[in-house]
Amino acid sequence: MATHRHATAWRPTFATRTRPGAEAGSAAVAPPLEGRGAGTAGGPGGIPGGPAAVAGGGAASGPDAVPLPGADATWASLLESLAPALAERLRRVAPQVHRQVDEIRVVAGSPVWLLLAGGEGFVDAAGRLVPVPAQAPAVTPAEVAECLDRMTASSWYAVQEQARQGFLTLPGGHRVGLAGEVQVEGGRVERFRRVRGLVIRRARPVSGCATPLLPYLVEPARPGPCLASTLLIGAPASGKTTLLRDLARLASAGVPGTLAGRRVAVVDERGELAAGGAFDLGPRTAVLEHCPKEAGIPLALRALSPEVLVTDELGGPHDAAAVAEAVHAGVTVVATAHAGSVSDLEARRQLRALEATGAFRRLVQLTRHPRPGTVEAVYARGPGGRWIALAPGGRG
Repeated sequence: MATHRHATAWRPTFATRTRPGAEAGSAAVAPPLEGRGAGTAGGPGGIPGGPAAVAGGGAASGPDAVPLPGADATWASLLESLAPALAERLRRVAPQVHRQVDEIRVVAGSPVWLLLAGGEGFVDAAGRLVPVPAQAPAVTPAEVAECLDRMTASSWYAVQEQARQGFLTLPGGHRVGLAGEVQVEGGRVERFRRVRGLVIRRARPVSGCATPLLPYLVEPARPGPCLASTLLIGAPASGKTTLLRDLARLASAGVPGTLAGRRVAVVDERGELAAGGAFDLGPRTAVLEHCPKEAGIPLALRALSPEVLVTDELGGPHDAAAVAEAVHAGVTVVATAHAGSVSDLEARRQLRALEATGAFRRLVQLTRHPRPGTVEAVYARGPGGRWIALAPGGRG
């Protein structure tokens, strides 16, 4: 068993794993992975010291905590989209707390609730986190309406198509889930009659967070090493989009001696990956924003000549065929899907169709415990299409 160093922020580590390309059961002790994830080597888990966090959504806590780059800027941009009274309350939240916030819930009749990388709490009038809802002021329906007015620039009609999918995307790539009364026609969401709650998912780049995974994901190719087609899976808020964004950047920019830079096309259906140019996706990257995958993937293949295609949240009825088309055209595909494990992946009908294409050669399983971006396991596709663990810790 490998001995790991004292845990510090930004230095995730796997202890024992099988080398990429090695036969199953051929264990090899690997050196600590050097990266900029938000996790530490400490804590429980299948990997000694706990699974490695490489795409963390929040800064680590404790005396060695390192704030994520741009944490203060993303917090300020989020507050601009809130009703003034709520924004003022959240400005009082201590920096060491707000830098760790992954999600803000603003629901009429309940206090503002914050989900942090390592905890949660309700926000009282002084900006302190309290454990009991009765200790914090409730959000009013008028405040929810004012938030929505700011988020839509007073034009709800202009965002109706996004809203039908249950979310809005704010400048900076932050996603706002909508809760309330829905009008359904013909089995399809036609519109929201009333919006009573907003679930705001904070977006921010963590440059370099995907670097520790490259030894597992890179394959020999010409004119130089390239990413294998890779699917990132995990439950919502497990760090998939953050990791995907950095993989796009690395695939485009390249890593000397490890990964050759490639032409990358990003099909960004929700506007979260590129965020209108707010995030660095690399120097060889072209982006199709707010374009459905079933139309965007064929369009990217025809018009953007990609070597690597990146897209988020597969699972639609036509996604499997579009991904298979890209792979059969010789393009590497890197994508995400909602599935907590390999068995969950195989249980979902649309994802089962995707799995049946055999398009993906690597599978990265993420969790948000003990913090977002924790890698539970990395798999390679083996004989007969079976997934073989390259890094331990997965629960299958």
